[in-house]
Amino acid sequence: MAFMNSNSRVNPASTTPGLKLTSAHGKTQGIRSPDRPSQQSFALHLQNVIGTTTSSPNGFDCLPVSATVAYCAGSAVVLTSIGDDAETSKRFFRARPNAAAINAYNTSTNLSTPTRGPDYRSRTVASLKDGGFGASSPGSSYQDRTNSPDQRTWTARERIKAATCVSLSADGRFLAVGETGYNPRVLIFSSAQDAPTDVPLSIISEHSYGVRCVAFSSDSNLLATVGHINDGFLYVWTINPRSGSAKLLLSNKCTSYIRGIAWMGSNLITVGTRHVKVWRIDTIAPSPSKQRSNMDGLCLGTPASPVPRTLSGRNCLLGLLADASFTCVARLTEEKAIICSEKGDICLLDDSGRNQKLSRLACVGFGVYCVVIEVDGDDAYARIGGEHEVVHTIPLGDLRTSTTPAEFPSIEISSLPVAQSEISNRVVAIGCTKGHVITIESCHHIKIAVKSDMTGARHRKQIVHEIPAHRDAVMGVRALCQPNQLQSDFYTWSAGGYVLTWDVHGRCKASLKIDLDQQADDTANELGVVRALSQGEYFVSGDKYGVLRVTGSVSRTCTFNMKAHGAEVTDICTNDRRNATTLVTSGGRDRMVQLLQLVADKLELIQTFDDHVGSIGQLLFLQDGQKLLSSSSDRTIVVRELVSRKDAGAVLVAYVPVRTLILKSTPVSMAQPPGDTDTLVVSTVDRQIQKFNLATGHNKQAVRASDQEGNDSVMMDDLVFWNHSRASPQPTLLAGVASTDKTIRLYAYEGLSLLTREHGHTKGVSGVALIEVNAHKSVEHTNAILVSTGIDGTIMIWDVAPRGQTQLVAMDSTDLPIEPTPVKESTAVKSPIRRVLSRSELTNFLRAPNGEGSTVIGPRAANRTPPQLRKRSSRFTLGTQSSTIEALPVPSNRESPISLVPSVPERGRGPQNRPLTPPSPKGGRPRRPTFGARSRTKSAGNVTEFGSINITTEQICRALKAYRKKLSTSTDNLRAENARQLEVELALTVKALGGRARSATAASEAMVGDLLDQHSDRSAQMIDERLAVSVSKQNNNDCPADAAGDKEEPPPAVNLVGEG
Repeated sequence: MAFMNSNSRVNPASTTPGLKLTSAHGKTQGIRSPDRPSQQSFALHLQNVIGTTTSSPNGFDCLPVSATVAYCAGSAVVLTSIGDDAETSKRFFRARPNAAAINAYNTSTNLSTPTRGPDYRSRTVASLKDGGFGASSPGSSYQDRTNSPDQRTWTARERIKAATCVSLSADGRFLAVGETGYNPRVLIFSSAQDAPTDVPLSIISEHSYGVRCVAFSSDSNLLATVGHINDGFLYVWTINPRSGSAKLLLSNKCTSYIRGIAWMGSNLITVGTRHVKVWRIDTIAPSPSKQRSNMDGLCLGTPASPVPRTLSGRNCLLGLLADASFTCVARLTEEKAIICSEKGDICLLDDSGRNQKLSRLACVGFGVYCVVIEVDGDDAYARIGGEHEVVHTIPLGDLRTSTTPAEFPSIEISSLPVAQSEISNRVVAIGCTKGHVITIESCHHIKIAVKSDMTGARHRKQIVHEIPAHRDAVMGVRALCQPNQLQSDFYTWSAGGYVLTWDVHGRCKASLKIDLDQQADDTANELGVVRALSQGEYFVSGDKYGVLRVTGSVSRTCTFNMKAHGAEVTDICTNDRRNATTLVTSGGRDRMVQLLQLVADKLELIQTFDDHVGSIGQLLFLQDGQKLLSSSSDRTIVVRELVSRKDAGAVLVAYVPVRTLILKSTPVSMAQPPGDTDTLVVSTVDRQIQKFNLATGHNKQAVRASDQEGNDSVMMDDLVFWNHSRASPQPTLLAGVASTDKTIRLYAYEGLSLLTREHGHTKGVSGVALIEVNAHKSVEHTNAILVSTGIDGTIMIWDVAPRGQTQLVAMDSTDLPIEPTPVKESTAVKSPIRRVLSRSELTNFLRAPNGEGSTVIGPRAANRTPPQLRKRSSRFTLGTQSSTIEALPVPSNRESPISLVPSVPERGRGPQNRPLTPPSPKGGRPRRPTFGARSRTKSAGNVTEFGSINITTEQICRALKAYRKKLSTSTDNLRAENARQLEVELALTVKALGGRARSATAASEAMVGDLLDQHSDRSAQMIDERLAVSVSKQNNNDCPADAAGDKEEPPPAVNLVGEG
């Protein structure tokens, strides 16, 4: 079992950049100096890495003597020791982008290379010393060097680096790591147990577009590095065996696409697309015993040349293999090597007497992507890995001692039936120790098999141990409440449907597979969101097709599924209410929010919210479920309050909107600090972190998440607070993910000041979780553990502690128990369910109790009549209407007026609830068209087609409103026959509508009937009055003499406010 070790004289600290504090109006309030920290300084120390990003043999190396393997994992390299019983212990090597090497960087000052792009900088010794890569005194600390005025800034593009290739020296003393990204490096670490894992011995920055391959020679004195095809340079460096310093010896341009390199004695072999070349190293560095060293530890055995010599090489004649793409190469002897191709060709390169010759030995019939040579006494075997997770063993016979035979025995390989799901999976790296064979597959699985079980020509690997990891992109991480049935601290899920639970040491505790429906003519389905229920007893998940599933963690089977959304599920939030029903809410890209409750192992729909006009971003329960918040891309956050009532012994719950927070930009993530129930922290796409007061909706503070030195601002996502105990003296921490530069950031809640930032994932960070570990007796002096997940398939565990404190955490692993589950019936083809509560149904939750079977429970239960929310007044008043307008009488069956309209802008209300819009005054600004009404009309109910009964009803209502307005203002005569026909039609419509209303509840039926009767009587009264006026005018025209004495009073005014 291995432990993380830290350097006693080097503190892996970073600078503390300041933030630009801005008010709600965007004005700068001040900048905190990074040299005068106001908060206690924290640091993130990498403790464990789960998974790998190795995709080729260049990202993997094996040392059989010490049973050690190295592979890439994001921006770090994992050095794993394998025991006799396949147990593993890990160490992790990673250097920050601004890390300084212990040894000075040495190269020729007159090195001349072609132009390498617009961002190329000359890397002379002087410029590198100015950038912080010079030699430093042993007593200087890391923070002293990073805070040096000559230290170059850590820009956003320099943070994004990935480890792509590794190599272990034959003596096991050094580890070389090649990077890709802006300003890539070759890092040389010491693999000693007491050596620091975050400070390299040497840093080589000669390549400009990325490092493709690195390889140590068999005597560990030379290191070869090959850049990407855009770089195209091949360098050979001499390595000081005592200090690990590097010096450039030979270089040349390589124009072919290189896929692998290997040392064959004193010669270097490069293979690639239609390329096999042998490079001659004419002069070998002198032995260490004859070398003299200067103050910097550089070898002085031979005088340094002012210009590095040119590396000479010669291409091999390919013959019939001229179109082959060679993938890997392995040394057989000092003069022979085995080369493989994508088409399955196994070739022998013989350089006896410097007469290089390439000949094909066999063709295995499948693509070969990795090869390793194993020597057992006089026998030699070539183990090759390729398609379908198959490892093939080829006996090499007498090839090591004899010359190449004229005709090598043909190797016949029969086709192996492979399942359809395994066609795209292949072995990309392979290595051998004394008793095991280690393979890495294209799905990022690391497997260890017993060597004795791998005899035979072609076989499947007998797996005895599998390092736990996800097969594909990890979509998120969440902490588990303690205690739980799974005995785990957190869980992660991947796009392919796997959910794994872990402890803080990185040990896998449980796993389950969630079935995903796939449609042949649609995009591939992916698992998007997973949340735990009832202390890990169930997991509720949402996928790309909008399906919600409940899966048991013990039974590992799906107990319930439903089509909840018409598009991708974007977020799920759960609330295990004390002594109440567990609530689950989900949001999707279809703009809907579904509220459900967990009954046994199933979900029942309670309510559907259609308040938003954009896709849902995040959902959040607050105050033990008393409030429900939802954010959307329409730049709003809707706050809802819980209301409940007892009906026939059952408790019915619902949420009513009470407030809407309107933001200037789209909210990305939101969280509530522990102990502060009135504050909401929100990150937005304009790269700000804002504090809102939930009681008033006011913006309390806005901070732009920018870096002091580079002035680079980032957009924060997945905000999470550390819920430490109130008695702890540590400040409240806020962790988040910066999607802009793929960093993990830690803030202090007071002032939102940046404490530290780290980079480890290469393809984006999908989520973070803060876990308190004070309860764990095995971890001392540790405050919290931060877990981050990446799209690259890796999981990183960081120790959160004040600067200067490091923690030793045991690193071991267990087998990954993944079991397939049977295929379920597809749910993605079903229609999404909806249950939008009407205004009358919501009124039943808020009105006073009418009997013994109905009791109001909730935040408004103390008030018999809830306070009416004040509506936002329009800038255009109703002054243009007649001053004689009177209010309609309130129906007697209502006990008190109830308003369910939240204080939202006019655009958020539907057309059925919007009052009559008065005409705009002349010369005034035209009213801006809103899109809320159109969206609400389309999303109301299950019917959205044009010409439906709902659309027709809305059109008739608008026509009646316009007709009543015209009746009150028009002076034209109304024909008696037309008035009678309209009265008949209105009576028939009321009768038909009453029949429809009888199918509703008793309360709704009474309310609708009263309203219909009232409107019908009022319409008939208005028509009779108009008829009376018309008849009176006609009589006056016939009898002008009586007009002066029989003047009729004008009809009473009509109240239009509140109708409809």
